[in-house]
Order: sequence, then C-alpha cells, then structure tokens
Amino acid sequence: MSLFKARDWWSVVVEGENGQEEECDIGCLAVANINNETPSKDKIIVGGFSGSLRIYHPQAFRTEEGEEVSGYRADHVLLETTLNYPILQLAVGKFVSSNDHNHLCVLHPDRLAVYTVTTDNATAQKQHGQQFRLTSAYQHKLPRKAYSLLTGAFGGVKGKDYLAVQSLDGCLSVFEQESQAFTTPLPNTLLPGPLAYLSRNDSIVVAGSDWCLHCYKYQAIAVAATDNPSEGNSSASNKSSSQGSKRLSPEWTQLLGEPVLDMKVVGEGAGASLVVLTQRSFSCLKDSGVFKFIKKLEYNPACLNAFMLGNAVQVLVASHTETLLVYHETELRWASQLPFVPVTLTRTNFEGIRGGLVTLGSSGHLQVSYLGTDPSLFVAPPTDARQINYDQTDQELAKLHKVIKASTKDAGSLLNVNKGVSGGMINENDLRVYATVGNQLETWTGPGGMTGPDGVGVPAVPVAIRLTAHSPLNSVRVHISVEKPLAVSQDTFVLRTICDTSQILVKFYQNEAYLPPSLTVTFVTSFLTSTGAPRIITTNVELPLKLVVQGSQPSKEADHKLTISTNMPAVNLPELFPELAGEAGVATAMGLQYFNETEVTILSSRTTNRYRLQSDSLAALWLVLKELIARLRAYWGRPGWRGKVDELLLGAASPLPTNELYAEIDAHFLRRKKHKELEAQLVQRATQFRAVQRRLLTKFKDKTPTPLTNLDNLLEGTYKQILHITDLINENIKGLEQDGSQLSCVVRLVLEMARLQTNMEPNHYSLLIAALSPIIHPTMDQGWEERTDACVTFLLRNVLGKNVTIGGQAGRDAPPPPQLTMPQDTGKLKKHVSILLDKVTKAAQQLVLSDPPQDTTADTREETIYRDENDLAEPPTPQAPEDPTQVPLGSRLGEDRARSARIRSSRLLSGRTASTLPPLTPSSSVGEERDEERGTLTAQSSEASQPDESVDEENLGDLPSPPTEPPDPTEQPSTPPNEQPDSTQELTEDLAPQEKLQETLKILPKPTLKKEATIETPDDIFDGDDGDMW
Repeated sequence: MSLFKARDWWSVVVEGENGQEEECDIGCLAVANINNETPSKDKIIVGGFSGSLRIYHPQAFRTEEGEEVSGYRADHVLLETTLNYPILQLAVGKFVSSNDHNHLCVLHPDRLAVYTVTTDNATAQKQHGQQFRLTSAYQHKLPRKAYSLLTGAFGGVKGKDYLAVQSLDGCLSVFEQESQAFTTPLPNTLLPGPLAYLSRNDSIVVAGSDWCLHCYKYQAIAVAATDNPSEGNSSASNKSSSQGSKRLSPEWTQLLGEPVLDMKVVGEGAGASLVVLTQRSFSCLKDSGVFKFIKKLEYNPACLNAFMLGNAVQVLVASHTETLLVYHETELRWASQLPFVPVTLTRTNFEGIRGGLVTLGSSGHLQVSYLGTDPSLFVAPPTDARQINYDQTDQELAKLHKVIKASTKDAGSLLNVNKGVSGGMINENDLRVYATVGNQLETWTGPGGMTGPDGVGVPAVPVAIRLTAHSPLNSVRVHISVEKPLAVSQDTFVLRTICDTSQILVKFYQNEAYLPPSLTVTFVTSFLTSTGAPRIITTNVELPLKLVVQGSQPSKEADHKLTISTNMPAVNLPELFPELAGEAGVATAMGLQYFNETEVTILSSRTTNRYRLQSDSLAALWLVLKELIARLRAYWGRPGWRGKVDELLLGAASPLPTNELYAEIDAHFLRRKKHKELEAQLVQRATQFRAVQRRLLTKFKDKTPTPLTNLDNLLEGTYKQILHITDLINENIKGLEQDGSQLSCVVRLVLEMARLQTNMEPNHYSLLIAALSPIIHPTMDQGWEERTDACVTFLLRNVLGKNVTIGGQAGRDAPPPPQLTMPQDTGKLKKHVSILLDKVTKAAQQLVLSDPPQDTTADTREETIYRDENDLAEPPTPQAPEDPTQVPLGSRLGEDRARSARIRSSRLLSGRTASTLPPLTPSSSVGEERDEERGTLTAQSSEASQPDESVDEENLGDLPSPPTEPPDPTEQPSTPPNEQPDSTQELTEDLAPQEKLQETLKILPKPTLKKEATIETPDDIFDGDDGDMW
C-alpha cells in the first residue's frame, strides 16, 4: 500500500464483442510505430480473447483557452476491427521479406497471421482525419495449439525478424517470415513457459518445467530438428522428443527454484541482461547465465518491465495489491497505487508525456500514467472576526438534520426485491421489464436439442425481453431460468449501461427426451439505480404447450385415467386447443403426443359435463391437466360471458394416485442410492490407483532394477475402471434428472387433484405445497426425500397433530427438528405423506394456520348443512351454538371434549327444535319433520353416509353427493405395504378421535354442494359407445 497514486494521463476501457468486458492476458499489449509514420510516433495495440483488435494514439490537445489537457477522445482510435479467432499475443517487427517496414504479428490458437497497417490518405478527408486499414500479408496454419510467441533476428540475420511459436506440448516451431523452417520439441519442457532471445549469443532461453533456465543455441536447435519434421503426428514427435533431447544440450542451465512468470531482455551487445520474474523474487542474469543480483519479494507479483538507465537496470514490478514498485536494481526507489491489477505493462513516449507507463488489466482497462505528485494549491483563507449568531446556527443545523434524515435509506429499501406477474409489466420506476412470447414456432437448428418422433428437430419458440429505463442504470444483468429438459439459447446477459430501451431475443427448446414438469420461465433482472442501490426484478412467463407436444390420434385404452367435472357445459376441444386440433378433429376427443412419444388423450362428455384425461404415463397428465384448467377458466372468464353465467367450479372425481406417487419416490431414491454407491466405488478405485502409483514410483527410483510384478497391468486396469465408473456416474446423473422430472410431475398432479377435491383455500394450498414441494433439485447432500420428510413431519406434528394449541403454535414438548441425512429407505416418508393426504382428503380437514385469538365470550360456531337447491325436502333446523372456542379437528383438546360435546349437542337440539322449525307442509307432521331432520343430521355428520330416500337423486344433476361408503373409525390410513411402524404412529392414531369429534359436532366443509370436489363418477360415462364423445 502506498500513499502516492499513479497520475492518470489517458485511460479507456476496451470492450469486446457485444459490449462485454474484454478479457486480456500478458501478451495482448504492444507499443510501436505500427504504421511506419515519419517522424516516429508510438501507438498502442490491444487485442483480446474475443478477437477484437484496436490501435490507439494517445496525445495531449489544447482547449479553446489554449490550455494543454490530456484524456481519451474518440479520434484517438486509429483502427478497430474484430478478427475471427482469439488473440493470444501481439508482436511488431520486420516480418515481411519484401520490405523493412514494421508489421503486426498476431498469434491465434491455431494459426499465426502477419498484417500490414497502412494509411489511406487518398480517400481521407482532412476534417474526418486519416483512415487506417489492416491488410493480411500472410499466415501460417499451426499443427499444434499455440501458447506463446517469440521474435528476433534468429541466426544473426540482418534487417529481418523471424518468428518462433511455442505450443502447449512444449514444441518450438520456427518460421523464417513467409516459410516454415522447422519444428522440434524442447527437452525438460512438459509445460510451456516464457521465452527470451539473446541476440549477442544467438541463443533462446527457455523456462523449463523443472524451474530452471535452459539456454540453447539457435543453430543447435535447428540441427536437432532435422529428424523431427513438422508434418509428423504427435506420437512421432513424442518418440523423437527423447532422441532430440539427447542430442540437444543447453549452453548453460541456471536453477531458480520457483515457477517463472515473465522474462525481459534489456540492453544490447555485451551489456545485455536477462531479467526474470518468479513467484517470490526477481533476478538479473548476464547472457552467460551468471547472476548479477536477486531480490526477494514479500508480496505476490503480477507482471514486470525492465529498462536500462545509464549502466543500471531499472525494474518495474506490479503486484496483486494494485501497487507499482520501482527498483534501481535491488533498491526500492518509488511505490505508487494503481487503479487495477495489470497483467502487462510497458514504458513509452507520447506527445505531451515522456516515459509514460502503459498498463493493461485483465478486464480490458487500458491506462497511460506517470509517477509523481500534484502540489497542493490550497491557501488558508483569512480568519473571519465577525460574531457568531448561535440562533441562526441552530436553525441551520436543524435543517441539515432533516435533510440527512430524509436522505437516509434503510437496508430494506436498498435491498428491495420486486416480483412480477406472469407475462406482464413490472411497475417499477427505475426499470420496466416486458417479456413477449412469439406466436410462431420454428425448428431448432442450434447446438443441442433432440429429435422429434417424425425425425425432424424439435420446435423452438422465440421470446423477446424488452428493458425500458427512465434513467441511466448500471451493471444490468438478466438471468434466465427454465426447468429441464427445456433449454434456452443463452441464459445470462450482461449490459454495462442502459439509458433508454434494450431488447434481448432468446429461444427456448426441448433438449432431452423426457417429460418437462413446468413451462414457466423466470427472468431475474438485477441492476444498480442511479443512486447505487441494488434492485432485482423477477418476471415469469408461460411457454406455449405446443413447444413440447403435438397433435396425434386419440386412444381409447390407457393405464391411467383422470376425470374432471364442471358445472358448465362441456366445451368442444378444438375450441380449447385450436393450435393442436387437426383438420378432421373430433369435438369430443383429442390426442396429444410428447416428443418422447408419450401420448395423452382428452375426452369430453356433453351429457355429464365432464372431461377425462388418459395416458399410459401418469406424469404426462400433469401439463395437459394444468393447461386444460387454465383454458377452461379463460374460456368461461371472457368478457362476453362475465355476468351471464355462474362461476366456473371444477372437481376431481378420481382418487389420488398415491401408489404411483410412491413408485416414483422409490425410483428417484434408488437413483440417489446408486449414485452414493458409485461414488464410493470411485473413491476406492482412486485410492487403489494412487497406491499402485506409489509402488511403481518406488520401483523406478530403486537403483537396482526389479521386476514390476504386473503393477503396470494393475495400474492400467484400475485406470480403465475409473473411466468406466465415471461414465456410469454421468449416466446415472442423467437418469436422476429424468426421474426427478417424473416425480415432480406426479407430485404436482397429486397436489392439484387434492386441491380440486377439497376446494382448498389459496393460503392452505400454499402451506401444503411448501411441505410437499414439487421442486426437485438434483443435489446429493440434502435430497428431496429428507427435506420433504422433515417438512411433512413438521406439518403433521405442529399444525395437524395432537400437541397443537389454539392459534396453531406447537407445544413445548415438541421434539427437536430431525437431521437432514439421506435415509436408508423411503418407508417413513411414504407413511407421512399418506397420513398428510389422508387428513387433507378423507377427513375433509382444512389446514389450520396461526389465526388471531378469537373472542371467547360468546359461541360463534354454527352447524350448517349444505343441500342441493333442487332438493324438495324441507331444510333441517340449524344447530345451536356449541362451544365458544374454536377447536382444531384431531387436536388433544378436541379429543378430551368429545364426550361432553355429544351431550350438549343433544340437549341444545331438543331445546331449539320447536322454535326454529319451518312451516309444516300438509303431507308432514311435527314428529315426522323431527325424525327427518334427525336422520338428515345423522347422515351428514359422518364422513360418508347412505343417501336420503326423501331426496330425488335425479335433481342433483352432474354433481352427485359425496362417497357413500362409511369408513371404519378405527381404520388406519393407507400406507404402502411392507413398511415398519415408526415413532410417528401417534399421528396415525389421531385420526379416530378426529372422526368422532366430527361426528359429534356435525361440522361440514365450508363449500356448498356446487363446490363439492369429491365426485362419484360412473365407470361407463366415457365408454366408446357414447355418441357424444366420438
């Protein structure tokens, strides 16, 4: 850390393609007179990994007042272009044989290109400046992936510069301008490192993998390369590597003991020196390999530059603490603070500054600075001898306190998170996010994607995201999240600044051949406001169903069937799904097919106002059911129907598919269990592999050769087993994702059916879906099974259990939360899920939330019996108020009061019957009416009863009464077979007192008969003989 800062003279941020930050490295900066201007003027050449190339000419300019100022201007950019390949290194020299001008050499990963920078003065106009062009002179195709570039007058040539490219495998390829000379592997170079050329000795210094410097004569390298042609393959080169290394011996070798970061050659002739930067020191060597000095460093260096000043070596070292240190050989002369960590730096002269430091950061920050300090121009003002008015000062201080208080923002306002609605606009003053889904689908032709049943690519839907800002916003980042197997063309966008409106276009497609659990896409937009406060906006949109299904022929037979009843006439299916209906579509039957060839059939019945979904895969019914419900609500909620028809009511007549749910849970759990076993096998094989390696290393180090005793075969066999196990792990991970998607679909289907059957309130449904979550992450540490088991157990014990007190708070004797570890089996989880679903559906129990305390001074409960409005029988007499305290069903308090409640119920009923009875009809009497009422109450109080003979069943229409089979009060909830009882048996035993209390208090569910969700459907309403369906 330094008290002084490097003075900024000229700076700019180099941007890559699409306005993103440019990524640069040590070789991406060059300073030279690239356009051969006379008199010579240096230019800055910057490249990046995105392929962008820019040439700058920084210079000072004078203002209208005649003052000389510095800074970046648009006319300082001489050339800006984008090459087709990443730029690894830049070099300037005499690389063309036809002239002795400076040319630009660009090193790409697979080729070496030489360009000429020329000035087109003929077509340029004076008011618009000069026009620079980049012309390709020649290029060489590299047989190996390149790492670094070295230039110099190899072989002692005059007026020319040759090129040497070091590959990733340590081979050195030399190019004599337009022609390739040779390619040879360097000994002791398993990994590439920095290179340097000593012109006086005509030698190349290589930083080897053994942390030593090796100096080779150029002629010796050329002679050693005679048996290693460049056209040879890698195996031939590796074989000749050992042969070449025997013939190629270094002139001198110097041990450093640390990895080499960079090397620079300073001086000329006999005074040339080699400066080497390592991880913890820098050193200076003569061209003969003898150390001049070594300086140990107490910081982590990033890059260096060296130059001669007189007879002394001046070294500039930049550290990772953003500090620049200037050394006179080993003596520290100056230290200054930099605005960023540079990856490379150099020294040059420009108009207006001599000896300027050019630094380039890893993210494209380019700066020209100088060392020094600015003199203080502050002059102490004369003292004011006037008297102080304390009253006026107090008033001014009070105003300032108000301003400070008004401008203070708490953490909540700074970390505000705004959530959007599906497909809508975010009402945000700083930024508005719109997401528009395209109407037309197109075939996906990009990378990835699957093939449909007809052999062509899957469809893709375009989505346009429009960002509108009313004020400049910085660091805008848009992240797109979609559940597998759906994929997006690009999931992250970074916009440096938004001033007006920006638009992003992405495409969604199906990437894997299994069922998607959801079509919801989430756009998360984060940005910084003009005041620096972070904001997050979340926008959800629904992708079209046609993205994952296509029309097909309906099927009569299926393994899984689901029936949905409504109170509205059945709608023609082509009207609900116009984009999926064929030309000769049937109004009462439609077939859908996923792209993994799973078929779903939708049937409708005009006579019973029911819809049936059937398929051989239960998970395939979820998306179609969700889309059917959404389109029915949209159809009957159109502006033309509002106010003319009743509210659309839906009910599920099919039982919950718990057995299929348990099968999916077992399949997902077996995948996780197999993953654990494969990981254990991989650890065992890796341990064995390392043990065999140690044994072989011991034998190789032994001076007396000993037989390997088949250790080499064991090593090879273990290595093949490791590769096989890793392939199995990858396949199992893909299967885990597919099983997780199947389980998510089935869980969502079960939850939706439970909501339809019980007409659950939104807050109750949110509590249920939070416990039995359909979101399944493919994690191994805390999987879905243990998390769901903990949530369901908490819900049963603290909300629906015996120890629940009034208000929904858990008792003090509640057990501690369980540890989230992977269970041995899924028995407890399936039993807990069975208890939860049994309490929600069979016992018709609503989830009890934490409500505010009720007034216990008066009894506010009423007994209400909901009957069909078409029933001609007399309505029963309302029950008298029972108890002033609201008791949750199945709680310990309700179990204790069940006996007293039965006695009070009979007494209050006999006392209020005479005063509340309706007028008698001529065909009835008081005794008969009481008997009929008592019979009705008895029939309605239990969970299921026989139908009343006085009620005309034909008048009930399409919504029949609840199931008529009375359950056994002592019957335990249905659990999967072959499961052992656990500590949660008290939760199961809690159902019987609950049913007794319900029978005593005769409290029915809240919805009316129109909203009744438990619907008994005849088996033959969707037979093939029904003329309304086919």
